[in-house]
Amino acid sequence: MALAPKDILAALAPFRTAAGIEPLKAGYVQDIAVEPHANGMRVNIHVDDVWRGAATTDDDRLALGNFVKERFPEVADVRVIPRSRTQADAARKIAKPGQAPPRTPDGVKMIAVISGKGGVGKSTVSINLAQALASVGFHTAILDCDIYGFSIPDLLGLSDPVKTRDRQFVPPRVQGIDVMSMKFFVGHNAPVMWRGPMLGKAIRQMMEDTLWNEPEYMVLDLPPGTGDIAMDVHEYFPKAGAVLVTTPDANAARVAERAGQMARSMERRLLGVVENMSYMHCPECGYQWFPLGRGGAEAVSRSLDIPLLAKIPWVVSGESGVSGLVPDSHPARDIYHKLATDIDRMELLATGPLATHS
Repeated sequence: MALAPKDILAALAPFRTAAGIEPLKAGYVQDIAVEPHANGMRVNIHVDDVWRGAATTDDDRLALGNFVKERFPEVADVRVIPRSRTQADAARKIAKPGQAPPRTPDGVKMIAVISGKGGVGKSTVSINLAQALASVGFHTAILDCDIYGFSIPDLLGLSDPVKTRDRQFVPPRVQGIDVMSMKFFVGHNAPVMWRGPMLGKAIRQMMEDTLWNEPEYMVLDLPPGTGDIAMDVHEYFPKAGAVLVTTPDANAARVAERAGQMARSMERRLLGVVENMSYMHCPECGYQWFPLGRGGAEAVSRSLDIPLLAKIPWVVSGESGVSGLVPDSHPARDIYHKLATDIDRMELLATGPLATHS
């Protein structure tokens, strides 16, 4: 049975700090999220930043994290994130009443980038696909729908809170891409711990209350996995075509296949599979080697009967600079350009009358 937040919550009952503080009993635990990742489950625990009138300490948070890892061997990483009540209130301001899927700009074609688990580079593929679409002349936007594990702003080097104009959000723009993410509304490195309807409200307001620049393409970076969260976000954007990201690793491919089956069961159009971290390339001699093995994307392609759209090489640390965008000189840049043009030829359904392309 998959590990659930309620399991973590139940296990925390006996935990107390060296000073005798019982965070669960005292009401300091705000929420818990469990998400699949490349090397095992990752647990995010949101806590109040003040315990017994004083700032919570690194030692207490470390002890809390170690307590969880000792009781759940399948947990590879625990992040205990303090959040002030002010930050919590600021995040909740974007949650308005109502449950309807978000209204989208007219004339936009949506590409949902999905994966079976975290750690396969889904968000990196998302931003570079968006950049490639922008580079060939399309008005392009990216919406970070991974509410619990947002990473798009970090990959693009964006850290400032979002600005507003006439009570609407003004998306920052990077290389011609409008960017919107939950990251802009919360404290530093603090994931949001919402459930069910709250997630839909957050995505809806980011979509509806943003001053988009008439996008023709919008890339949606969806949460990884096949759980309720991923399924809910799929339902918000029924016209989006899906690009499935995997690595060459056989285990990653099997998990990606399940994500593709889930998307298809929800009548999502699967555009194809992208193999990320496919190989390493020596710029001096042109030699290629395959740290994660070979054949993962081919297996997914055969199983789901979808095209293998691209094999993206590793971009090693330092090659991309501060942001996660592939530099112009890297071989992957041409691969992303071809991926963008191939997807453009697939004639995705737009949300309304086509926007004027200028």
